[in-house]
Amino acid sequence: MPRQFRLKGSSLEAIREKAEAQYGAGARIVAAEKVTNPGIAGLFAANRFEATVEVPEDPPAAPLEGPTAAAGLVQATHPGLHRPAIAALLEQADASELRLHGGPGTVLVAGPAAQPVSAAVPVSTGRADFAGLLEQLGHEYGSLPPAVERSPQPKVTGPARAPAPLAGAGDLVLLLGLGDDALGPALEMSLAAGGCDVRTAGGFTAFGHLHVPDRHGATAARAGAVASGQTVLLAFGLGRPRDAAGHAQLISSLSPDQVWAVVDARRKAEDTAAWLGALRDKVPVDALAVVGSEETLSPGTVEGLGLPVGWQDGRKVH
Repeated sequence: MPRQFRLKGSSLEAIREKAEAQYGAGARIVAAEKVTNPGIAGLFAANRFEATVEVPEDPPAAPLEGPTAAAGLVQATHPGLHRPAIAALLEQADASELRLHGGPGTVLVAGPAAQPVSAAVPVSTGRADFAGLLEQLGHEYGSLPPAVERSPQPKVTGPARAPAPLAGAGDLVLLLGLGDDALGPALEMSLAAGGCDVRTAGGFTAFGHLHVPDRHGATAARAGAVASGQTVLLAFGLGRPRDAAGHAQLISSLSPDQVWAVVDARRKAEDTAAWLGALRDKVPVDALAVVGSEETLSPGTVEGLGLPVGWQDGRKVH
């Protein structure tokens, strides 16, 4: 079972670094809260974060090596198998065969200098005992790799399927759009999810919504969303088409978990492709959220932008 620890720090980033330093790269933050110390009459007031860190259970220790010659041969052919288990099973087969046939025999023991030692006669691979052992090996370790590597099968291409908007507590979903285009889909996704923390970023602000100016603001928004069990939906204003790519550095610093590009189906497909392509050269985009498709005679032009459509005019595209 994973173990959980409680850590404190001045920021979630500091707690994450402390967790990795103390418990390794597998440690991750599963819950966090912001603690405010009001000080004395406002003097010495300070904020800190407390987080619950989950650490995966330690992997089992590697078994001691003690192979027989047959086990060494199997280990050399299939390095993924553990030596002691195979050795024990093969010795079981030797003992079974000896009981059936009797008589002396010798086998070579794998090691620095192979020496003949007294053992059972060679195992018959045609008997039921050996077949049962091989079946047991298959159940314990899975199928053995093929002796000859198969040529790769051609991939079947088809229309890409858009992901669903993330809805985990503390997830940061970024919606990028010209002007104020991103706010509408952000509010629609929030309504469909039962309520999210909708904020603005970039060159766009909106009354009633907190603005995230930088990475620290995004981290604070995540921490608040973890405490409230919500998802952060960030409506990012790119401004004019020629300004879109200029926001790439700020977008990357926010470290979003999912990125949507909001496009207007009423605009010319060539114009949309130009600013979207320039942006995608610097920022990975997961899917499209389309607005205005019901107000144009050619709503299908957005399908030629090279990204799957996952949200369209207030509805998730299935």
